[in-house]
Amino acid sequence: MPPPSASRKFMYPEQSVPYTVYAKREHPDDIFAKLDKPNELKLEERPTFLKVGALETVKGSAYMEYGKTKVMASIEPPRELGKQTKKIGTLGIVTCTLKYAPFAVKDPACIPRKETSMALALKKALEPVICRHEFPYFQLEIKVIILDDDGCALSTAINCCGAALVDAGIATYDLITASTVCKYKNVEFINPSAVIEQLVSTISESGDDDEEHGIVVTASLAAVDQITECFQKGYLKPETLKELTEHTLAINERILDTVRFVLYNKVKQQLRKDKDGAEMSDTINAVTDLGIEE
Repeated sequence: MPPPSASRKFMYPEQSVPYTVYAKREHPDDIFAKLDKPNELKLEERPTFLKVGALETVKGSAYMEYGKTKVMASIEPPRELGKQTKKIGTLGIVTCTLKYAPFAVKDPACIPRKETSMALALKKALEPVICRHEFPYFQLEIKVIILDDDGCALSTAINCCGAALVDAGIATYDLITASTVCKYKNVEFINPSAVIEQLVSTISESGDDDEEHGIVVTASLAAVDQITECFQKGYLKPETLKELTEHTLAINERILDTVRFVLYNKVKQQLRKDKDGAEMSDTINAVTDLGIEE
């Protein structure tokens, strides 16, 4: 009979535990030292790609790439509310659902917290834009999915939803645009990356830094000169907050030009398609009237 040790070795072969290198959490100052600081302040948008009508299975949709950040928005047809819900008021109800793709961020643990806060901010930004009196006792559902987050995810989602609302034919007071800026250690970052946003958020949650730091997201309507949502996180003086807000409004105007250009081409393409369809229909009717069969 083999010794007990040999029996155990045969029944339970030795297994090697994979060695994993655990990265030490860096100090915020070390992270900040590695960041690329802007040499000059450029109030410009990131390279932007916008496609309206990206999904054919919904009433309206849009897909937007803002740098490396990728967002998809869809608008469901308004549906009638139940009898109990109708007692709330005569205006239509807007609901916003925002989800992150599992591969959108490096730290999936932060996804639930981001989804909740961003969905609430998205709803606050879009409600003043939509003519809710046009669909009383109805509910409009807006769905957003973040496919890749390299910063400015909330402002990109707002821009994408604004274009999707137009594609869905939902009445709005104006085109909505939004942008993001942040400040840390007297350095202003226009269109900050996810690393910078995470750095500022970490400092804000810990409260270790007494210097000015914060993130500002501003959504605005250019035609009526109105701010629908100003999301601010961190510690900023009133004069600093005013300055950052003015910078976001300047960026919003540039983004508005891009959105207008895309929507104009979309409408132009649709009119050309309808015209070709009408001409084809007239030709078919003329052939039918002449009694010519294929």
